[in-house]
Amino acid sequence: MVAHLLRLKLHLLRNGLRRSPAALIGMVLGVLYGGGIVVAVVSGLVALRFVPDAELARALVVVGGSAMVAGWALLPVVLFGIDPTLDPARFATFAVRERTLALGLALGALVGLPGAMTVVVVLATVFTGTRTPVAAVAALLGGAFGLATCILVSRIVAGAAAAVLATRRGRDVAGIGGLLVLLSLGPLAGVVNDGGITVAGIKSLGSVLAWTPLGWAWAASGDVVAGDWGAAGIRLLLAGALCLVLFAVWERLLVAVLRNPHSTAAGGSGGARHGLGLFARLPATPTGAIAARAGTYWLRDPRFNFPAIMTTLLPAGLLIPGLGGSRFALAAMPLVSAYLIGWGQHNDVGYDSTAFWLHVSSGVDGVADRVGRLFPSAVLALVCVPGYAVLGPLVGGSWSQVPATLGAGVGLALSGFAVASVTSAVKQYAVPVPGESPFSSRPGSVGVTFAVQTVCGGAVVVLSLPVLVLAGLAFFGWHWAAWAALVVGPVVGVVAFVGGVRLGASLFRRRQADLLQDLVGMA
Repeated sequence: MVAHLLRLKLHLLRNGLRRSPAALIGMVLGVLYGGGIVVAVVSGLVALRFVPDAELARALVVVGGSAMVAGWALLPVVLFGIDPTLDPARFATFAVRERTLALGLALGALVGLPGAMTVVVVLATVFTGTRTPVAAVAALLGGAFGLATCILVSRIVAGAAAAVLATRRGRDVAGIGGLLVLLSLGPLAGVVNDGGITVAGIKSLGSVLAWTPLGWAWAASGDVVAGDWGAAGIRLLLAGALCLVLFAVWERLLVAVLRNPHSTAAGGSGGARHGLGLFARLPATPTGAIAARAGTYWLRDPRFNFPAIMTTLLPAGLLIPGLGGSRFALAAMPLVSAYLIGWGQHNDVGYDSTAFWLHVSSGVDGVADRVGRLFPSAVLALVCVPGYAVLGPLVGGSWSQVPATLGAGVGLALSGFAVASVTSAVKQYAVPVPGESPFSSRPGSVGVTFAVQTVCGGAVVVLSLPVLVLAGLAFFGWHWAAWAALVVGPVVGVVAFVGGVRLGASLFRRRQADLLQDLVGMA
């Protein structure tokens, strides 16, 4: 049966190339491009066999092998490369032993360009480890375990992600994840460029990865060459046990799909939801209902997911200069987080689109509307601002700055909520309509967007100026100012918040019809 499944995959691949000239051209280009990379990698691994520094060769093999395992795990999701030709759900009606099917589908992952190229690279790592006969045996076992790890991790990730990527919302979320990965490459490249790639750094990284699941299989041969037979045996045992565990997980996942092939699709589409969600958990009041509606949007609508993720993660970028010794960057993380979260809902009514008529027709109280809409941002601020305030000292900042950063963060967040309450009742600008990608933009809205956001950002700074001054004094050594900021920040923030909500509620009551007319025109 395993051989039959492999033949089936080969037939499907061959027939696909015959029917589609574009697929054939893509295959040729893939062979040319990927083959060049494989030739370069294999040449490097062959050269490592004769490098006098065996420790460096071991480290490079471990780092490269770990990267290959991570690539097999991430690429199916990041590049949407899940192969549908041997979808487990298609075998639900066939009387095939589940374990046999699991093995056949796992080996089927090797049929194709990525699998063939991985096999060639793994064989090259075996040649790199042939410095001694015993090391060659360890390299062969480690290569087999490493290849099995790549395949099984890929199948598990692909199977788990299939339900997510089968829906539009899932694809949007996966796209956001891919964007975040891409955004992280810039800071990572900067760190590498600043620190430089050194032999000592590669050896240190290889030593760390060798004791992780990513590197167990690739380090055993180098351990034998170094005379550390015990470590080699332990790593081979761990690598073998990892393959068994991964196969068991893959088999369980396969069994779940075979026995209920439509469960993942139903879960992905949202058709099997039960209960009222946040509506059952928040108070049965106008404010609670609007808060539940806003929180539900943030959980399900990619137009809200993307800003929330970016707002949460962007302040973490200050860790890069902070780890390089910048105390200011570490102290600024909670302030930046509070600033971004605070006025982030300044255009919240714009995202309602024409559904805003429900607020108008139901006669919602202005205060209930203003406060209820802020519920998701408030929850985010309660987690991020204290979290970043503590994270700074944990990675090298000063604990004496925590009262100042926490007080300033509270003041900035509440002042931002005040500004958002007023702005969202005054002027809306065009945003992606419901159902559109969060990455899309509306023509002609750039100027208005920039103007509104500039005014909002400046207003938050002006309202928070007293506590920002105290936080600045605390940073430059005035210790009393840190505790003063912890008191003044919440006071200033509460005063601004109450005033902003009342003014926003008054504007909301007077401008409901105008806001609805603007939203209908932008739809």
